[in-house]
Amino acid sequence: MKYINILFTLFCLFGQGITFAQKAPELKGLFRSPLDIQLYLSGNFGELRSNHFHTGIDIKTEGVVGKAVYAVDDGYVSRIKISLFGYGKVIYITHPNGFTTVYAHLSKGNEIIEAYLKQKQYQKESYEIELFPAKADLPVKKGELIARSGNSGSSGGPHLHFEIRETATEKPMNPLLFGFAITDNISPIIRGVKLYPLSNNAVIIPVKNPKGFLVSGAYGKYHLATGQEISVYGDVGFAIDTYDLLNGYPNKCGIYQISLSIDSQLVFEQDFEKLNFSTLRYINTYTDYPLFKKYRSYYHKQFIGENNRLRIYPVKQNNGVFSFADGKKHKIKYTVIDSYGNKSELSFQVNSLLERPEVPQKEKTKPLAFFTVDGPDFFMDGNLTIDVPPLALYENMSFNYKELPGVKNGIGKVYQIGNEWIPLQKNISITFNNPSIPENLENKALVVMVDDNNRFSNMGGKMKNGKMVLKTRNFGKFTLALDTIVPRIKPVNIFQNKDMSTYNTFSVKISDDLSGVDSYRGTIDGKWILMEYEPKQNKLTYRFDKERVKPGKHQFYLEVIDGKGNKNTFKADFIR
Repeated sequence: MKYINILFTLFCLFGQGITFAQKAPELKGLFRSPLDIQLYLSGNFGELRSNHFHTGIDIKTEGVVGKAVYAVDDGYVSRIKISLFGYGKVIYITHPNGFTTVYAHLSKGNEIIEAYLKQKQYQKESYEIELFPAKADLPVKKGELIARSGNSGSSGGPHLHFEIRETATEKPMNPLLFGFAITDNISPIIRGVKLYPLSNNAVIIPVKNPKGFLVSGAYGKYHLATGQEISVYGDVGFAIDTYDLLNGYPNKCGIYQISLSIDSQLVFEQDFEKLNFSTLRYINTYTDYPLFKKYRSYYHKQFIGENNRLRIYPVKQNNGVFSFADGKKHKIKYTVIDSYGNKSELSFQVNSLLERPEVPQKEKTKPLAFFTVDGPDFFMDGNLTIDVPPLALYENMSFNYKELPGVKNGIGKVYQIGNEWIPLQKNISITFNNPSIPENLENKALVVMVDDNNRFSNMGGKMKNGKMVLKTRNFGKFTLALDTIVPRIKPVNIFQNKDMSTYNTFSVKISDDLSGVDSYRGTIDGKWILMEYEPKQNKLTYRFDKERVKPGKHQFYLEVIDGKGNKNTFKADFIR
């Protein structure tokens, strides 16, 4: 009955324009803290990340690995996943109140969880694994130690990533609405505002404002910096550069709610109460993508592009497209609120022009093709074939590419394909029609992206009917390369005939410069052993298991294969 009441409350509250945290006291106190230290955040819910919104809170662990992590309520471990990237080591607990909590970037589980996990890893002979225990397998009580914090997966430093999801939908909810003891009495920061012409005849004056208009102010009250005046004509959209701060640390966090009013009428609003994993990548059309990628400017758009499937807009008058042509001054007001009700406001005016002014026009290069959001679209010449599926683009685009000189260790020319500042929602297909790769080396060929310093990053690709085909969600500079070099293996503390009887672990460094390490397999006396791989350190570590490795003489054997099938091996006899 309590769960039904909570869901009814959520149903009534979602989509309303009042701070959810102030209207959902039923959620507060449902869960205890996942840590027993003071909670400071390095990231929060809805924070802007590369290609996705953040779906939880990142809790600092005092810069160290190994802090005790506790179950926030009764329940059972319903999922365990170990992966090299992403969440790393992660535990999911399903609770009877209708929520599932997620604990990510862990170093290890408690003794019971680790024993369960280790048994399954040996059965599968794989360090990476995903498990879905039955309800009776791993029950937990509120406040029970379930794991130790860590820095696994794609974590950039020791912390606990914590999420709360609706069990039925798997949709992540804003944990800050559940009343955890996190101090925040700082109003959101506003740094700028930007206007966008959304029709062919629209004009914004001054024209040269690629980074937007600067804002002045503090303590929740902001205005345009001195000397700035905005005149507009035609269809216009708005965006605001804003982020939140919490007490204790200077990390730039996400906001909770943005409201836009024109002449005192609420015309647009977005909030971060709940997200959907299937739509997280639409952050690339939610933000000003080039400004975020180039300058880390946190511009949140208040207009909705054609290919935007986000459901975070309770108010969206005309999808945020506003027409100005009446010769009047219009009052614009932003209200930005964080999850704790701290509020900042930005007020300014725009001058709506009666007629379209003459402004200098940039000379445009004639495109090779024109790609649309609806698609599919296709381009082909002697060098390249480009296939763009429906809804891969966020906006219609003119397509061009350039041939550039080849670079060291590349094969053939470099191709500047499209504009790297145009994001993609789905994979497009790029086919290199004349790869000039010897037939006997086709299985070693790959596509690499070339940066401004001519450094390579592996993009993948496969040879098919004498052509190289790449599936990618990036535009940029590409060329072809060969990977014929075996991965590197460097032992750290295990060598031929070494006495390892006093060691608890041994480690080996493995790495590959181009296609990357694809797989590894370690054995002792021919039997598979569980070796933990930490890609950030290029290190494999084995922890001795006294049941599997008895005292005496043994042989360790390691095989490492890269993404193009190049194999290297290492062998050492040792004494235990």
